[in-house]
Amino acid sequence: MTAVSGGVAESLNFQQVKGHCPMGCGETLFVASGGYLTCSYVTCPRPDAVATLLEDRETEHVVVFDNDGWTVRHPLRERLDDALLICRIHNDIDQLRGPPAQLGTYRAWKQDDKWVWSGPHV
Repeated sequence: MTAVSGGVAESLNFQQVKGHCPMGCGETLFVASGGYLTCSYVTCPRPDAVATLLEDRETEHVVVFDNDGWTVRHPLRERLDDALLICRIHNDIDQLRGPPAQLGTYRAWKQDDKWVWSGPHV
């Protein structure tokens, strides 16, 4: 595999990684110093994107309820097998009559076909 034109991994003899940069640079990933997966494309807007995604320890949904409504950050695992496309949390939140307790940031996960809410967290 060769780096996209403008990449530095191949010329510096770094170990290339199979996969694509999530920023759209192509097959430009390599193992950088400290074992961090990094994009070698010189103009990549976020060469540390893969390492940053992998360092995030959150494995559940993060839901923020505020005065304007709510937003959801889905767990990364939902990208596998298109689970994100069938995730029911949006529909289920629409059925709520407000946040679980008060405005704030919550972790949410399914247990026995019901959502469990932890929070609010700062």
